[in-house]
Amino acid sequence: MKTKISIILLALLLYNCQSNKETKVSFMTFNIYQEGTKVENGFTQIKNVILNVKPDVVGFTEVKNYSGDWTSKMQKVLEENGKKYYRGYVGGDTSILSKYPIKDAVLTGKNSISKFKIEVNTKEMYVAVAHLDYTQYACYLPRGYYGGTPNWGEITNEKGALTPVKSVDSILRFNLTSLRDEQLKDFVANLKDEEKPLILLGDFNEPSHLDWQKNTKNLYDHNGLIVNWQNSLYLKNKGFVDSYREKYPNAVKNPGFTWPSEMSKDVSTSWAPKADERDRIDFIYYLGDAISVEKTAMVGSKNYFVRNKKSSENVENDVFLASDLPWPSDHKAVFATLVFKN
Repeated sequence: MKTKISIILLALLLYNCQSNKETKVSFMTFNIYQEGTKVENGFTQIKNVILNVKPDVVGFTEVKNYSGDWTSKMQKVLEENGKKYYRGYVGGDTSILSKYPIKDAVLTGKNSISKFKIEVNTKEMYVAVAHLDYTQYACYLPRGYYGGTPNWGEITNEKGALTPVKSVDSILRFNLTSLRDEQLKDFVANLKDEEKPLILLGDFNEPSHLDWQKNTKNLYDHNGLIVNWQNSLYLKNKGFVDSYREKYPNAVKNPGFTWPSEMSKDVSTSWAPKADERDRIDFIYYLGDAISVEKTAMVGSKNYFVRNKKSSENVENDVFLASDLPWPSDHKAVFATLVFKN
């Protein structure tokens, strides 16, 4: 009888030890600016960034497959350099490389979001890579630019001076004329209860409401406005957590800008050259219980374009990885290590 009890107690102890285990997985979202073709040796620069940062999972946007399967080519060259990844591509211009096996994939979000099921140490999780509609870029309106298609030019008065739009209602109405809200709603509507934990990362082409509140209304040419951008608010209401703001809740101290980045070719990446257009538009979200953020950082050069000139103003508290490497994109990448309690 004592032996039986001892065996049961041992089994319970082992079960509790297993159930208390934590799994850490690192993610990176990387807009590669048309496969790195905008700079010399862009493919090599992308490879070198990945080898330097060593994410477990990296999601790519602006995968064009100009000359064959770009993701497979990157997978091959990384393996030649001692880093083995599984490749995932299901359509659109997003793809994934994962240290963990990829079990399934589907294109969703009105063909703007790829969703992959990966197996991490016998456990399943989902990683979705989004590249949302870039048109009707409403955060340019308060900066005095149209930000629409076909007109991305200046909004000026009769004297030719920039005239920012200061009606929040007008800005948000214009924002909804993009496809971003439809893309996200289609993605969320097709999620199943068992598809957790879920990591949603990518280029959302829209700021977060968390970055446009009272504390930033007079910064970065927000022109006194508080704007509750609909799509980040929608994700929050659906239970998604913004990993960067979870770790760094103060948008003044840690702005975490991802746009517009300096790159290795010495040209401006600005689309609003008379404004401070810096924003955080690339994200790593997570959905599910018992997930925490151990580390998050920007990846890339510390310089941005502000009024068409390079600047690292106000980003001294942000952490940058691979900042000394040539940078191939007009976006920063974002890195996060997430902790999953089994």
